[in-house]
Amino acid sequence: MTAISVQDVLYKPSGVKVEILSEHDEGEYKMVRSTTTGKVFFAHKGQIEIVEGSEDKKDAKPSLKRRGRQIIQPEIPFENRININGATPERLTQVLKGVGIKTAVEIKELQQSMPGERFTKLEQLKAITRVDWDEVLAAGVVYVE
Repeated sequence: MTAISVQDVLYKPSGVKVEILSEHDEGEYKMVRSTTTGKVFFAHKGQIEIVEGSEDKKDAKPSLKRRGRQIIQPEIPFENRININGATPERLTQVLKGVGIKTAVEIKELQQSMPGERFTKLEQLKAITRVDWDEVLAAGVVYVE
C-alpha cells in the first residue's frame, strides 16, 4: 500500500467528487472518500477521472487534520446540485435542463422500480429518452448517492 496525499477526482459511476486517500495493488485500486458525505470506499482506476485544474499533490507533505467527518462544499453551488434519489419531481424540473413535470414524474417512477428504490449509477437515467442526458451529466448538476 502506498500512501499519497489527497487530490480531487470524479467517481464516474455516480458522478460524485471524491478524494484519493491511498493506492493499492500497484495503483490498480484506490481508496477514496466522497467530498459530500465523507463515505470511504475502493474504486478501480477505470472508475475515476482526475478533475481538470486539480494539481497532482503526491510530493506535498500530508497535513495534520482533525479526524472525523468533514463537510466540504462542492464546486457547483449546493442549490444547483442535486442527489437524484432524494429530489422531488418539482426540484428536478427546476435544476435539470429540458425536464418538465411529466418527465420528472417518469424519472421518479423509474427510480421506484429500481432495486432498493434508488439509482446506483447515472447511466440508469438514460432509460428516459426525452432528455439529452449527455448534456445534463456534463453540466455536473446531478449525482447519485
